[in-house]
Amino acid sequence: MCGIAALFAYSSDSPEVQERELTRIRDSMRVRGPDGEGSWFDPRRRVGLGHRRLSIIDLSSGGAQPMLYPERDLAITFNGEIYNYQELKKQLETKGHRFQSQSDTEVLLHLYAEYGPEILKKLRGMFAFAIWDGKKQELFLARDPFGIKPLYYSDNGKTIRVASQVKALIAGGEIDLTPAPAGHVGFFLWGHLPDPFTLYKNIRALPAGSSMTITRNGASSIHSFCNISDILANAEHLQSSILHPPSSAAILRETLLDSVRHHLIADVPVGVFLSSGMDSTTLAALASELGSDLRTVTLAFEEFKGTDNDETPLAEEVARHYGAKHQTIRVTRHDFEEDLKHLLDSMDQPTNDGVNSFFISKAAAQAGLKVALSGLGGDELFGGYPSFTQIPRMVNSTGLFQSLPGLGRSFRFVSAPVMKRFTSPKYAGLLEYGGSYGGAYLLRRGMFMPWELPEFLDGDLVRQGWNDLQPLACLHQTESSIDDPFLKVSALEMSWYMRNQLLRDTDWAGMAHSLEIRTPLVDVDLLSRLSPLLANSSRPDKRQMACTPGKPLPAAVLSRRKTGFVVPVRQWLSEQLKEVAGETPSLDRGLRGWCKEIYRHQAGDSMLKPSKLNRRPGFNFNQDLKSKPEKKPQRVLVFRIGQLGDTIVALPAMWAARNNFPDAHFTLLCDRHPNKKYVLASDLLRGTRIFDDFLSYPVSDTATFSNIFQMTSTLAMLRKKHFDTLVYLAPSGRTSQQIARDRAYFSLAGIKHFIGMEGFSEVDQKDGSVLESDLLTSRLLRSGLDISDADQGKMHLGLTAAEDKQVDDWKNQLESDGGRPWIAIGPGSKMPAKRWPEERFEETVQQLLNKFDLWPVVFGGQEDFDIGERLIKAWGRGYNAAGALGLLPAAAALKRSALYLGNDTGTMHLANAVGTPSVAIFSSRDVPGRWYPRGPDNQVFRTSIDCEGCGLVVCETRKNECLKRIEVTEVVLASETILQKVLTQNGQPLKTTALQPQIL
Repeated sequence: MCGIAALFAYSSDSPEVQERELTRIRDSMRVRGPDGEGSWFDPRRRVGLGHRRLSIIDLSSGGAQPMLYPERDLAITFNGEIYNYQELKKQLETKGHRFQSQSDTEVLLHLYAEYGPEILKKLRGMFAFAIWDGKKQELFLARDPFGIKPLYYSDNGKTIRVASQVKALIAGGEIDLTPAPAGHVGFFLWGHLPDPFTLYKNIRALPAGSSMTITRNGASSIHSFCNISDILANAEHLQSSILHPPSSAAILRETLLDSVRHHLIADVPVGVFLSSGMDSTTLAALASELGSDLRTVTLAFEEFKGTDNDETPLAEEVARHYGAKHQTIRVTRHDFEEDLKHLLDSMDQPTNDGVNSFFISKAAAQAGLKVALSGLGGDELFGGYPSFTQIPRMVNSTGLFQSLPGLGRSFRFVSAPVMKRFTSPKYAGLLEYGGSYGGAYLLRRGMFMPWELPEFLDGDLVRQGWNDLQPLACLHQTESSIDDPFLKVSALEMSWYMRNQLLRDTDWAGMAHSLEIRTPLVDVDLLSRLSPLLANSSRPDKRQMACTPGKPLPAAVLSRRKTGFVVPVRQWLSEQLKEVAGETPSLDRGLRGWCKEIYRHQAGDSMLKPSKLNRRPGFNFNQDLKSKPEKKPQRVLVFRIGQLGDTIVALPAMWAARNNFPDAHFTLLCDRHPNKKYVLASDLLRGTRIFDDFLSYPVSDTATFSNIFQMTSTLAMLRKKHFDTLVYLAPSGRTSQQIARDRAYFSLAGIKHFIGMEGFSEVDQKDGSVLESDLLTSRLLRSGLDISDADQGKMHLGLTAAEDKQVDDWKNQLESDGGRPWIAIGPGSKMPAKRWPEERFEETVQQLLNKFDLWPVVFGGQEDFDIGERLIKAWGRGYNAAGALGLLPAAAALKRSALYLGNDTGTMHLANAVGTPSVAIFSSRDVPGRWYPRGPDNQVFRTSIDCEGCGLVVCETRKNECLKRIEVTEVVLASETILQKVLTQNGQPLKTTALQPQIL
């Protein structure tokens, strides 16, 4: 990993290259290569090459650059690594080549001498280089297929200047800095600059997978030697439909192991960025198999301690599991503030992301590493992003409107000014853009929408930038040759978000700390070998990827919900953004206010309209939404929709609201279903003392005149109560129209102050990376409330001795449990699409009974009683509490249990509320993560599937395939791990006695 520079005065009337300019360009990249420096000029001073070295392979002076091959009149300056250089070297030696060093650079130079530009299809690695061919008087430039390594150039018609950074070219002092409309528009459109554009008209990026030759007549056209979309399109014709799963699994394992093997090649220690996710843990596990001295590093943040975002405990468990030398580096808000200037100055081009990469790179450098492996690329390969389900669904639901483009534009024109007040502005473009994969991708990944840009950028600049970018046409070109929806999204994610944001951020953030970051999951050989499997309908997913190591990953990794590798930058930036940009952070990927601040730092304010600098793009319901009302609330109405699980999930927010207004009269308003056996929130919460009163309104599944009457009656009831404040805890999936309707309705009830109506966005509604309970409390935070008490400890239900007595009275009527620990089983669900097969519950619990001396207790509603009877008969022991205990006694019984094992139901949430650890079985009907139980002691099993997010109550077509993919073995392993811990803590025996289960 290095910094390279090249100057070529190709025109006969251009002045010779200046050593001073080359030195300025080169040394502005000192941090990219602190281990050495070098320059070379041809005798006529028409060409100059510069290099800053970070020594990774061949640490001796033999690896110094620029490197010469005098016999062929060649010189090279190279940034990157060629992972197959040893194989290539052997091939060249058979052709008579002799080498003076052990470096990959020399191999690359000799390879060019042998094959010329054809070398590019032989290389495996990440690279950007410039080779001077003195015999041909040509400068040859090339960049790797994924664009992992950057390469920028500026051509004024006489001299071409090349460097690894935009800022390095500017440091030379000879570049025309006329703004490029496409760069400025592209940044606000995406939150980063799409290649080949920069902020400057006269600086461009050499596209990924491309080469360019500059002769004495100037630059040739750019030649593409590798295209990611073509690889995926070709795979559709080569898909391995004849492969059986074992064959696919073997190919997957060997391909991943091969990539890791190549990426470990170095003459310095190679570490692994270790989070608790599947990508990095899989890499660490595979690296440990290869006999490397495994070193891992993890970031820790005080803000995340004890939450699901805390990577530390599980990462440390993985490190111990594989015998890694591990370091956990703690980063505080003070560290962030101290490093903020360094971070901003290190950005070569503006980006709204990269903070996480910056700090993990800093941590790796503090751990003494010069090279680290990153799990980047796993989501793009194996469909880990919500976009893999959201985009095809969007296209299918709005594709009809593609034939009526005028309708989509008209809808956007009319709705955009209104929608931006209530929800994400993106919704206004659904009909116009949502019907095509490119348009839907723009809606999914875009930062600001095109129709918003004239609010803060000059209109002419926006029009010119949009015309230069041609984003929809380019997006269409990326996916149009591919038929499979999964592969279409994969091509878009790899070619846009991963290439232009993730990989570029990885480069500048790693280089800010002189760290080389390698990405084994971003590798052309890997993609070429796996793409036929990915094109198959039974394509491997991330769980299957995580099952490839010979020594299995801990069960906790396989069941952990996806959170991403995050940094609490939202909390750290919150106050600063309010002060400097008038923004409140949102849960969107990247912050719009942060985006503007980045732009100001990189480009200044000259391109922004001054009157629009602080316009807030989301809600604008006046100050009463952004802070607590000036007058202390006297009568507070809390609005929450849903039954048992929904109520428990909202408990932290309910407690936080109550603690903010301890002297107010608190009333809960919830829905009830008169014809269904749903639990009312009041049945659960009467003992908590959160609320002084409970109200409900009846709902039905059909729209009838009676519904209107009921709404009117409820409104009259609310007006009589004289509420002054509403705490809005409606689910985060609430649409903008529903929110606007609710506000209008409660305003008619006389309510003046509204809390919790901010924070609804596309991510809130569709992304599963944040728990619903955290989304609710974050909305309270945006309204100015203190949420410090919104923690796990505040989920208690106010249970008393009376509930324990009811449990004892019930238990005393039944067979004795012999003092055995209870294991709670929840095999039922009101939704058949959420039921794991009954026979798997039977087998799983039987295996646990064979190992532990337990007493199973089946929980659920009356409708689950028969299931409980069958299971208890099969196990030969147990209690059937399904329908036998009231709600709060059931909670008390769950509290006595060592473990809850069951489906995603209200019972699971009830177990979570009383602190019983859970092994929870989730279907794929909802987005992953949103409804997972809180806390680090729980294990969740859920498989990704192409039909996830179906929302079905009954799965008729796939017959609950997503649940059937969850195997008994993995559930047993997770249950055993928790039981070992809980029973040991309680001082109870771990092994079964000689007593065998008896048939009742």
